[in-house]
Amino acid sequence: MHYPNPLNDKRMNATVSLESIWNLIQSLSPDNQKWLADKVYEEIGQKKAHKELVFPHIPANRELSPEVKNMVEDRLPVDIDIERETEKMWEEWAK
Repeated sequence: MHYPNPLNDKRMNATVSLESIWNLIQSLSPDNQKWLADKVYEEIGQKKAHKELVFPHIPANRELSPEVKNMVEDRLPVDIDIERETEKMWEEWAK
């Protein structure tokens, strides 16, 4: 049996506890639980995919701090993975 999807009903405006939601989920058939889980994961994936990166504005004429100069004045270690380090840097900045 197929029920209307209350998630698509924009008029629905109710407050329920997480415990009530959990009890409802437990009362569903395994097929309906799987359907619901798939929809939740799909929604989470879409929200993660649309996360925008926000980068700080740094003025072009800004002087480098002594700490930054100390980091970049020496040569890089021979075994450094520049691509991985750059990727980690962008991930940290995006948080």
